[in-house]
Amino acid sequence: MGRMSLRKMPWLLAILLLALAACTAAGGESGAAPAADSGGGEVEQSGGIQFEASEPTAAFEYSGPAPAAGAGNVVGRLLWNGQPVIDLPVKLCDEIEFFGGCQGQEYDTTTDSSGVFVFADIPPMTYGLTFHSLESDDWMYFTSGILDARDFEVTAGDVLNVGDQNIVKFDVQLVQPAEESQVSQARPVLEWQAYPEADYYEITLSSQRGYSIFLFDELQETSIASTEDLLNCNYGWYVKAYNDQGIQIAETEGIWHFDEVNQPYSCYVTGLSPADGATASAGNLTLTWDLHELAAYYKINMYGADDSSINPLDFVQADTNSYTVTQTIEPGTYSWVVYAYNEAGDFFAFSDTYTLVIQ
Repeated sequence: MGRMSLRKMPWLLAILLLALAACTAAGGESGAAPAADSGGGEVEQSGGIQFEASEPTAAFEYSGPAPAAGAGNVVGRLLWNGQPVIDLPVKLCDEIEFFGGCQGQEYDTTTDSSGVFVFADIPPMTYGLTFHSLESDDWMYFTSGILDARDFEVTAGDVLNVGDQNIVKFDVQLVQPAEESQVSQARPVLEWQAYPEADYYEITLSSQRGYSIFLFDELQETSIASTEDLLNCNYGWYVKAYNDQGIQIAETEGIWHFDEVNQPYSCYVTGLSPADGATASAGNLTLTWDLHELAAYYKINMYGADDSSINPLDFVQADTNSYTVTQTIEPGTYSWVVYAYNEAGDFFAFSDTYTLVIQ
């Protein structure tokens, strides 16, 4: 599931690009299924949104009218923690952009007393599907991959049933380490408030310049210590909550960050040479950097400063803190970065990006 208004956006993008999380909707597939039965329980209220108290016992199946000639319908049901979400605004959009939200033509509807939404007699084409957040003014959208909005293709004469879509709240409350705090414990304890409907949690802790430290599944406690010593670095962490059916129901609002300090090692590779902005000859070029005591090996990535598809050093490995270039590098301006890897094959540190002019 994607979010079109996110706090701490640069950190989110960094973690996504490091493949720490796949923002996908936890929805069921459309298709033939028994008729839905939402029951007749009492209604609960949460942040202005209503929920049907009884849990649906069967997957959603549309039984309404067919679309008009030359048009199509889009139908589905929104659930939170197994309960239909009532009176929630939903939109179909020509296109959904990560930063810009809905683009082009929009079609609006609202979920009914069973959590069902229906877009009737829609022109055939591909759309994005978005809905209002349960607890804020943000709009959420279902994704395909990491950031791209999932496509929903409407065809003339057909009903596109997207089925049950389980949506989440962003209200898990973190306790410590506090946002933007400094931490000197080598293995700090991460703590959060118990989520009333949660059966278990998943926790991710990630270095700003390296891999994910841990991703725990089915942790029922509300605190846990890092499983390894941290480096001098900025870290981000977040928590997801799941119900007893294994369906995600909530997570933290964005990512909390803290600076680890006073540790013997850092997440930076330093001392690169040639210096940033230097000019050198490709015929006699050796790249060097400071030895990192935790590194088993390094990889160097060099690419065109104006065209990253030009990649003369494509993560080539160096077993020491230097590399003599044997590849052909055409004259031009390049960017280069050094990554440090541990024995497990995870990169845990990297350098700033340096510029090098090859004559």
